[in-house]
Amino acid sequence: MKETKKFEWDIPNVKRLFVHSISSDTVVARNSESKISLEIEISGFKKDVEEYEPKVKIDTDRFEIDLSPYTPFFPDGFFAFGFIKFGELEIQKIFLKIPDGLSFGMETTSGDTFIKELSFGELRLSSVSGDFIINAKEMKNLFVKTTSGDIGIENISSKLDEMDLQSVSGGIKSKVTSFNHGNVKTTSGDIDLMSVDPKFKSLDVKTISGDFSISFTSRPNVRVEIETVSGDVKSDANIMIGKLSHAGFNVGEPLSTLKFKSISGDATFKFGSKADEDGKVQGSEDERLKIFEEILKSKRATKEEIKELMVTLGYKDEEIEAFLLNR
Repeated sequence: MKETKKFEWDIPNVKRLFVHSISSDTVVARNSESKISLEIEISGFKKDVEEYEPKVKIDTDRFEIDLSPYTPFFPDGFFAFGFIKFGELEIQKIFLKIPDGLSFGMETTSGDTFIKELSFGELRLSSVSGDFIINAKEMKNLFVKTTSGDIGIENISSKLDEMDLQSVSGGIKSKVTSFNHGNVKTTSGDIDLMSVDPKFKSLDVKTISGDFSISFTSRPNVRVEIETVSGDVKSDANIMIGKLSHAGFNVGEPLSTLKFKSISGDATFKFGSKADEDGKVQGSEDERLKIFEEILKSKRATKEEIKELMVTLGYKDEEIEAFLLNR
């Protein structure tokens, strides 16, 4: 038997909502009323389907829902309902409508979760293998953690104070983000941050073997610090190319910090061009020379190695000689 069951709760005083799920795909959308509306597509034996209800707990301003089907056991204890009914009841789809402005948390095992055009105080999502796709309006903080699922941010229209995205083998892709402090971490999954607002304060990116790419809505003023073992580093401004163990450089007059640390992952930085009135790119030459000077001072390369690199990048003999003079 398959049936779509509907539930609704008035929550005039609730500020925090937490949902437990297992393997169902979930859509979370906006409710214009101060209510939680829930539609669940469920299948199983007729008696089990008819008797199914989610377990609910209300604690002051916190509302908690457990969607997992349980057999009756210790009925007076919250979430001590007995054993999960594997193979008897199956929740296939979940559609949840909630009011704007709540702090919302959800943990799931393998179901994909879609957040659609909601405003949150704070959003916390956790999964083992399910994907998270986030398309939201306003929120203050975002925390997402998954093992093998992907994390996708389609849009967040407001500026986050804190953004923390973590995955083991899943990829992380953000199309539009604005934040003050960012922490993005994977083991083998790739990280792709696109159209980042350059007015952030700090961004720390860590991978083991996953690749990292970042682009900005406009040219940032940022201090970049890199630590890799065997990964390649690329930049659209040709600030540095190739394999680096440790390096640091400035783009413009730094107002923020971007740190990238990896074992074998590659990094691609797309800072964008800074053009003068004639449309000519300015600043990349000076920035490269500063990098060369830092490398020489730290004795990570000899003058001959720097000379070879400058020749490869197209510097003229007189430019090379002038740079290496008295160094």
